[in-house]
Amino acid sequence: MKKNTLKKFASVAVISGMFAMLAGCNSSLLNETEVEGAQRPIIVQGPMPIEAENFAKKLDKVKVERSGNFVFYKGKLNNYPVIVAKTGKGMENAAAATAVAIEKYKPIAIINQGTSGGHNPELNVFDIVLGKTTTNIGSLKTTHLEAGQGIDPTSWIPMDLMASEGSGSDDSANQVRHYEGDKDLLAAANAVKDTYTKGKVVEGTIGSADFWNSEVDRIQWIHEKYGTDVEEMEGASVAQIADAYDVAFLGVRILSNNITNGGTYNAGTAAANQDYVYEVVKEYISMIKSK
Repeated sequence: MKKNTLKKFASVAVISGMFAMLAGCNSSLLNETEVEGAQRPIIVQGPMPIEAENFAKKLDKVKVERSGNFVFYKGKLNNYPVIVAKTGKGMENAAAATAVAIEKYKPIAIINQGTSGGHNPELNVFDIVLGKTTTNIGSLKTTHLEAGQGIDPTSWIPMDLMASEGSGSDDSANQVRHYEGDKDLLAAANAVKDTYTKGKVVEGTIGSADFWNSEVDRIQWIHEKYGTDVEEMEGASVAQIADAYDVAFLGVRILSNNITNGGTYNAGTAAANQDYVYEVVKEYISMIKSK
């Protein structure tokens, strides 16, 4: 047999082996997807350790996985897969952690929870807001002012980054976008709200942005313009990514302070919120299993 012919047979054998190996990998991946697909996990997010690790301790058979700066605590609750994600603070961290989690774990639902500052003077520290809607309060476009005319934040215009693929001059983007909380997650949250005794549980609007507001007049302006009850730094970006992937989403935020009515910071709110969300997740699991 000629040398060239031997080379051809060798090449064919190598390629065949590669295809067989890939087929085996694909088969393995398909089997994993099928197993996970039977019970798609619920993801519970918390930005900081104080907002995530208390919940993670409640899970059974926890396995810790990391991707970049993000930490995922994979476990079981009532024999159902639940993943606690420590996302880090801020819109970019939360969005990236959400995209990674959706691609990696294929969740059935995402609950973004943690502490927040009050915008609504009728709410007090330890009250909880269920995000009937969640909105980005930091996506803004300024009006035109010449040099020496100063700045006027109250004239700034909301900018909906998802309204148009055009430039910032597109008027269709000059609006507030509200992401609605998933109706089944809201139903689960409302079903167990009587178990929470440290404050009220109400439906409302959660506002998110990469800033920390301590100017009462500015908070009042945002409250009036966006209808916000609380502000935090993650929820709207998570809602945006969940919406892009068509994954059920709900924000659950407890007031850790409220300077509109003198409510001072209380670190115990983070654990209290996780205890309540734990009840929400158990109720949601029971709803899934009853279908």
